[in-house]
Amino acid sequence: MAEHITPSASSSATTSSESEQVKHQKMNAIRSSLQKLEEAEEEALLQQRIAANIQLARDKKAFPERFQPKAPLPVKKSHKRKKKRTKRQILRDLFPKRGDGFGEIMRKCIFWISILVFGACLVLIGQYLLDLWKSKNLYEQIGNSYHQATTQVITEQTMSEETGENSTEAATESTTEAKHYTKMEGAASLLEINPEVAGYISIPDTEVDYPLMQHPNDVEGDEYYLYRDLYGNHSQNGSIFLDSRCHFDVVGEDGTLAVPNSDNLIVYGHNMRDRSMFGSLRDYKSDANYYDVHPLIFLNSNYETYVFKIYAYFIADAEDTTETRFDYWNRIDFADETAFYDYVNEVKRRTLRNTNIDVQYGDQLLTLSTCNSAFQTARLVICARMVREGEDPYEGTTGSTPNTNIKWPSVYYLGNENTYDPNAPFIPYGP
Repeated sequence: MAEHITPSASSSATTSSESEQVKHQKMNAIRSSLQKLEEAEEEALLQQRIAANIQLARDKKAFPERFQPKAPLPVKKSHKRKKKRTKRQILRDLFPKRGDGFGEIMRKCIFWISILVFGACLVLIGQYLLDLWKSKNLYEQIGNSYHQATTQVITEQTMSEETGENSTEAATESTTEAKHYTKMEGAASLLEINPEVAGYISIPDTEVDYPLMQHPNDVEGDEYYLYRDLYGNHSQNGSIFLDSRCHFDVVGEDGTLAVPNSDNLIVYGHNMRDRSMFGSLRDYKSDANYYDVHPLIFLNSNYETYVFKIYAYFIADAEDTTETRFDYWNRIDFADETAFYDYVNEVKRRTLRNTNIDVQYGDQLLTLSTCNSAFQTARLVICARMVREGEDPYEGTTGSTPNTNIKWPSVYYLGNENTYDPNAPFIPYGP
């Protein structure tokens, strides 16, 4: 059977729908009104703030005294005062202590080790400089006293010879085979200090000006005066000393030579950085003009004054075991003329400069030896011969030239080109 909707029911449904629409419209109207009211209030507040800021700015400009910055509030001081650490506490904290970590202990240990090493270095440097100063002052005083006494004796001898006072004595000596020696006054003063004084050595206008020492039966490498001064006290400078195997005016009780002098007197000394001892000898190698200005060596025994002229100087290797070995320190006495010329010609092959000084068999030789920086075991060797009777000391000392064919030790060629030609022209000493 079909369902029928009555008119009254339809009318009721329509009315209900219209009522919902009206309610919705009213709610929207209320919401819109509230939103506009809120916007209006916000705009009013904004305008008030702007007006207040404008008024504040006007007031600050008109009445600046009313707007002074307020003083900052005082900081409350803590009633707890930090306890000041004592020096003892500070020092104690520098040492490792209980509670320190491993890293902290290591840091403190390294710190104290560094302090000890630094302190030791300062002590050694200070001691070294003090030794240099003491040595310089000592030898300056000794040198002044020695030269004054020696000059006075030489002057007195010269005056007596000019007046003929020694003519009889000279005639007597000429008929006597053995020469009698008289101790010089300067030497006597030194011998009172140390009986092992063998003489005195000097090179004019250089730092070389020292007593010459000689200790009997020296051990090679551990020579007595290597690190001892004139008084026998320890000194980094050491002394200038004569090889213990050499004989140099050794006079007996009768005033004559007890033994003949050695053919080659070998003298040693340190190459000091402050140029003391044999430190200035390095200039012969480094300065091409140094030889021309300093060609002479004055070597006095305790009895006589001798002058030597330098004929060559070279670099040797103290530990050479190769074919270039040259043990100049063992060439003290020569068996014959051949051995003599073998030695002086080997020196000439090695010399850094060629001089115009001749060397003859029978000449008294002098050799100075010191360390050099050419290589670790390098030795600078200065070779001289005694000025002959009646000879001009400066004859042949000018016009030296560089040696263009130097025979170096083998170790030198490890860092330098070997340019030595054994077959190059060579003019030897001797016949």
